[in-house]
Amino acid sequence: MSTRKDAELDAEREVDLGGYLDALVARWWLPILGLVVGVVIGYLLALGGKDVYRAEATVYVGTPFGPNGTAPVQSLTTNPNTVTRLARGQATLQEVAQKSGMTVRQLRAGVSTRPIKSGSPKTAPNQFYAVTVEGPKRFQVNTAAEAIAAKIVAVTGGYANLKVNTFRREIASDQSQLDAIDKQAQQIQAQIGGASTTERLTLGTLLLTMEQRRGTLEQDRLQARQLLALAEQVELPRILDRGSALKTTARSPRNSIAIAGLIGLIIGLLAALFWDPVAARTGRA
Repeated sequence: MSTRKDAELDAEREVDLGGYLDALVARWWLPILGLVVGVVIGYLLALGGKDVYRAEATVYVGTPFGPNGTAPVQSLTTNPNTVTRLARGQATLQEVAQKSGMTVRQLRAGVSTRPIKSGSPKTAPNQFYAVTVEGPKRFQVNTAAEAIAAKIVAVTGGYANLKVNTFRREIASDQSQLDAIDKQAQQIQAQIGGASTTERLTLGTLLLTMEQRRGTLEQDRLQARQLLALAEQVELPRILDRGSALKTTARSPRNSIAIAGLIGLIIGLLAALFWDPVAARTGRA
């Protein structure tokens, strides 16, 4: 009994599917018409969209390394959500609104970020980001994009800036000690000419000690300069391109055409499927 019912249900399903296919074949022009009409409407909507200005700044967030510069470390810059949260945070939007003249509401609707793909492995943290701002006025959009990019650089660059300042102080200290050694060595060399044999031996030993100290300081200074170059060129975040606002439409033509075309296609498919049932009911009425 159960087997017979299952067979009957399968037969009904095959009939239903066959009927749907027959309806689509018979009214094949309806989905095509819906697609064409949707594409045309989407294109017209895109053309009729209000013009806005869009500026895109490019930010490099850097790659932080450990104190000795041998291995990367985890920090704000390695978190993929940091840039988006900074750019769209309420405090940032309020600060940028005061600088640019845009409202917080305009910024919340017009600010977006996206990572820029590079040649690094997929598992490596992203280093480049695009910060986009859309708004009604060119100057406001330019100012807002630059202000947001500067905010990202300032927040993510704390660790790198600390390293840069530390290495600069270390280099300055080494240079100061080297200058003191040079001055003292000149004074000792001036005394050697009129010194006795014992005094010359003592002064020579002192000069040898000073030269050893000089070698150590020069080695430290060289290493500090290398680490400083790494911090400034690789670790330190910076704005690569401040961007310049260009006039564009509020709606993307490609997106408008794709969405409207898809909606038209769906409507056409539904019209083809339900054409005969609706026509039959209308005929009875």
